[in-house]
Amino acid sequence: MAVDFLPRLTTLLDPTIWQSHEQLALGLGKVLASFAGNRIKKVLEEISNKKADIDESVINSEKSEQQFIDLIKFVAQENPDTETWESAKKIFIRTLHRDVKDPERATLYELLSICKQLSGTEIKIIAGAYRIMERPHNDTHHNVTRWASDIANLIGLETPEEVLRYEDNLIKQKLIQPRESLRGDIHDTWTGAGNSLVHRLTMLGCKLAESFTK
Repeated sequence: MAVDFLPRLTTLLDPTIWQSHEQLALGLGKVLASFAGNRIKKVLEEISNKKADIDESVINSEKSEQQFIDLIKFVAQENPDTETWESAKKIFIRTLHRDVKDPERATLYELLSICKQLSGTEIKIIAGAYRIMERPHNDTHHNVTRWASDIANLIGLETPEEVLRYEDNLIKQKLIQPRESLRGDIHDTWTGAGNSLVHRLTMLGCKLAESFTK
């Protein structure tokens, strides 16, 4: 895939480029003929529609162009689930906004990297946990099975086991709290219960959820 010869991102944002299949093909090469090409075209359309919110110096930066190329490689080579792709796309576009300060932008780059390592179901689990965190409740449980059951109900799965299949990777990515270990025994509760009751998200998990839900 000839991504090394892409024109500048601002060039691709010209409507005469992305509205023309032939013109965009010259910029993106064979990738346009695929499902990946249609996804990239929609990214360009969304950025163009939000042009008033975009920082021109950021979009012209080497970092943004590298992130865009990485995004093309990701969608073309990995064919990500819809939820993963939509989340990654939203985070990338957010990095271009003029109201984002440099420290937040650096965090968004990290969140984009994490997002690309998750499946669509894992994205939905994080979003479901965030919904639990935001809703008013008087409960203060930190029971893993109950948490998984609540998440399953929210994201349209039938059993808590379907959620728990992804537990290890979400813990590995530091997005949810690990299970509690007492005297060498793993319990059906999680650690850090004082600041993650009911929802189980870590601070990083909360930030990731915020980056693609708001």
